[in-house]
Amino acid sequence: MNTKLLASIAVFALLTGVIGTSLMQSAYAADYGMSGNAADKKAADAKKLADKKAADAKKLADKKAADAKKDSGTGKATGKAASSDAVTVEMAKGTATNTECGGKCFVPNNVQVKVGGTVTWKNVDTAAHTATDSNGAFDSGMVMAKGSFKQKFDTAGTYNYMCIVHPWMQGTVTVS
Repeated sequence: MNTKLLASIAVFALLTGVIGTSLMQSAYAADYGMSGNAADKKAADAKKLADKKAADAKKLADKKAADAKKDSGTGKATGKAASSDAVTVEMAKGTATNTECGGKCFVPNNVQVKVGGTVTWKNVDTAAHTATDSNGAFDSGMVMAKGSFKQKFDTAGTYNYMCIVHPWMQGTVTVS
C-alpha cells in the first residue's frame, strides 16, 4: 500500500511539473518566438509525454505493489541462531544514522535456516532499507518503514547481505 501511495505522489508531482511548464510556455509563447499553433503543438506534445510517463509510472507502481504483496511475510521474530524453517530479522531502529551499530543493525545479524527455509526482514526503523546479497542471490528492493521482505532459500550456502543505502548494515544467512 505504501508503494502505491508513493507512486501516486510521484505521478502527481510529475504531471504537475510537466503541465505547469507547458502552460507557462504557452502563456509566454511570444517571448519564445512561437506562433499560437507552434505553442499549442508543443503543449500537446508535452501533455502526451506526461500521459505516457504517468502510464509508465503507474505500471511500475502496480508491478512493485504486486511484487511487494507476493514477497511480504508475517513471521514472528525468533532471534535464534539454531537452524530452522523460518526466521525473522529486524532492521533495527536508528540504523540509518548510527554507523556504529555493528552487529545490531540487523537483529539478529547472523541467522541459520534449513534448505527450503525462509528469512523475513522486517523494517522497524523509520528509514527505508534493503537486504541485498553481495553476490546477487536476492535483493529486497527498498523496504519502507513497517514493511517486510521474505526470501526462501533453496540452495545451501552462506549469504552475506547488506543494506545498499546504509552499507554499514551487514548480516549473514547460513543455509544448511
